[in-house]
Amino acid sequence: MVPNHTDDILLQDILKLRAYAILRLDGDGRVLGCNAGVEAIFGYAPDELKGRHFSCFFSESDVERGVDQQALLQALAGDFEQVGLAMVRKDDSRFRASLMLENMSSDGVVSVVMVIRDVTGYFNTQKRVREAQELTLRGQRLDAVGKLTLGLSHDFNNLLSVIGNSLDMLAARRTGDEAARRILDIALRAVERGTQLTRQMLAFGGGHAVVPQLSHVNDLLRASHELYERVCGEGVALEIRATDDLPPITVDVAQLEAALLNLLSNSRDAMNGVGHVVLEARPEMMAAPTASGGERPFVCITVGDSGPGINGDIRGNVFEPFFTTKAVGDGSGLGLSQVYGFAVQSGGLATIGTSPLGGAAVSIYLPAVL
Repeated sequence: MVPNHTDDILLQDILKLRAYAILRLDGDGRVLGCNAGVEAIFGYAPDELKGRHFSCFFSESDVERGVDQQALLQALAGDFEQVGLAMVRKDDSRFRASLMLENMSSDGVVSVVMVIRDVTGYFNTQKRVREAQELTLRGQRLDAVGKLTLGLSHDFNNLLSVIGNSLDMLAARRTGDEAARRILDIALRAVERGTQLTRQMLAFGGGHAVVPQLSHVNDLLRASHELYERVCGEGVALEIRATDDLPPITVDVAQLEAALLNLLSNSRDAMNGVGHVVLEARPEMMAAPTASGGERPFVCITVGDSGPGINGDIRGNVFEPFFTTKAVGDGSGLGLSQVYGFAVQSGGLATIGTSPLGGAAVSIYLPAVL
């Protein structure tokens, strides 16, 4: 079949195409020719690649694992296609690619056509969508647990009030009975502890009254620096990093203080009292968790440590009431749920991840006031 003028124009257009990198390889994977898209996507001039092995587009670790050879062998047997594959540009930067290899051999001449498109933007968008969906589902689950917790905590609080008042009345009548007084003191301390737990449950369920006021995070951190150091203990090096000129936030200062003390004590316990903790405050742009629309400014306060970190399998559960990684008797598991409840009541959210120090990092996002 004799090629016509239309075929020639199509071929010229393909050679000029920059959105796709198109290469022709021999049976060993060496480059025979390519279009302008190779320079646009990989940074190689067409003449640089002639005779080179196509493995130069893969990372060293992938080449060691034989990813390139496996793709070529599969293409020689028919075709190969993969989306989201990590590939390497001339300057060693990486990107996510859609890669297709197809056997185009004819008349005894073995050749493979390789087509690559940069899908980094699409890949990152899909990743953000998945993360947003997971965050929404987690928030819905925690909201349902919070409503249940709120009802139970009110009931427990009422029962504890009756028990506490009754014990106070008995204590007033048994002033001369030392043995009875000691028993009553133990019971009253148990009631006090129970009352503290119900307050934490109320905070998670959104039943704790908040007293918001316009505050500057940097001022709060400076004023409480000494207190934070005492909570961390002598064996923990505390570093506070606060971005200058942070926008103010409207927040219940007492609850914010309680949340930060809770996170600092968790970090101290996770490191067995020896390690490094960073308390950081910085501006962040993100979508508001309670409203639709675009992104808005937040102030992010993060406590990260050099401890063992949080296993990925349980990260979705750490904000649930009574969930704890501590041994029985070492904690109620209400600390992080209280932090989460405070953040949500303040119009923000709380997340957990990995600190640059290697341990866990809990972040509280609070809406900025502009």
